[in-house]
Amino acid sequence: MAISDMLNIHYWDVFPRKIKISVSAWERSVPLSIRGASIEYPEFESADSTIAWVDSDGVVHLGLQAGATMIMVYDSWERTSVRYVEVEVIDPAVAAAPVWMAWEEQP
Repeated sequence: MAISDMLNIHYWDVFPRKIKISVSAWERSVPLSIRGASIEYPEFESADSTIAWVDSDGVVHLGLQAGATMIMVYDSWERTSVRYVEVEVIDPAVAAAPVWMAWEEQP
């Protein structure tokens, strides 16, 4: 018997924890990987499916719309444990916010 079984440790995690891409005319996909304890039937949910959505196989579909959202990965339909994946789709065409420089660094 493994020591984790004797201690009743149920560690699991999801990777990648953060996805950041540029907006595109084509949808892109990133598979999620669950590591650690066996999670037979994970459930996936997106806080904003217009930015990113997840299919039942754990593949994140994104890239068509700029913005940020959070993907929740639950251990089962009972949702007793959750892990989060940050998603950010950036639009490089949008001007970046001005960078603040200290007074001494001004040109």
